Amino acid sequence: MNIINYIANTFDSHQLNSVFDSSLPYPMIVLDNFLPEDVALQMANECETIPDQHWTTFTRQGSNMRECNQLHTAPIAYNFTNQLHSSLGINWLSQLTKIPGLIPDPHITGAGYSRIFNGESLKVHTDFNWNDQLRLHRSISFILYLNPNWKEEYGCALDFYDFDNEKVITSVPTLFNRAIIWKYHKRGFHGCTTPVACPPALTRNAFRLFFYTSDAQYKNDEHPHRSLYWFDKDLNEPYDIPTRK
Repeated sequence: MNIINYIANTFDSHQLNSVFDSSLPYPMIVLDNFLPEDVALQMANECETIPDQHWTTFTRQGSNMRECNQLHTAPIAYNFTNQLHSSLGINWLSQLTKIPGLIPDPHITGAGYSRIFNGESLKVHTDFNWNDQLRLHRSISFILYLNPNWKEEYGCALDFYDFDNEKVITSVPTLFNRAIIWKYHKRGFHGCTTPVACPPALTRNAFRLFFYTSDAQYKNDEHPHRSLYWFDKDLNEPYDIPTRK
């Protein structure tokens, strides 16, 4: 668990919560040098070397981005994901955001590695709010940038707009090993609309994960209980002595 231990020891989730909570236009935080440098470099190399057949192309409203969530082809990303999805990772993220009950997505729906090529962009949008496979609500987005030699003049900063989608409130350059974590908002407009101006041999590379919460409630006729070791033959029902007597 060396990666998540590094994250938890480097970024005090309790101290950083005030930064997360007070950011505009909605709670978010930017964390530089998020991973040990060697791990970030390994992920950067992995993103560049995954075979083409494992990528899909996302196009919507003029956006253009290649995506790969097939982590069986990406052992470095797989290990990192497992650690951030672990109990320690979820607890760190929950303490940072003060959002209880965060749930990771083992299917990496809509997430994983992404690449934006020269001349392409990601239009302003609001994120999907519901994971139909998990039956859960989107709560937190995480993105990590993976270009060691990226220059700000190449563009593709992630711009966060006001709730009317009229002006940029926060713009975050896509610097290497920089993570952004932000809370889902139904009017959370963001994107990188200026076409990428990097050399043709480069792409803007990143890794994304999404986290969810549930509003499920227990059934009225089946209240929560611990394991039941007793059985009432007359009632034909299992029961728990401490709660029954």
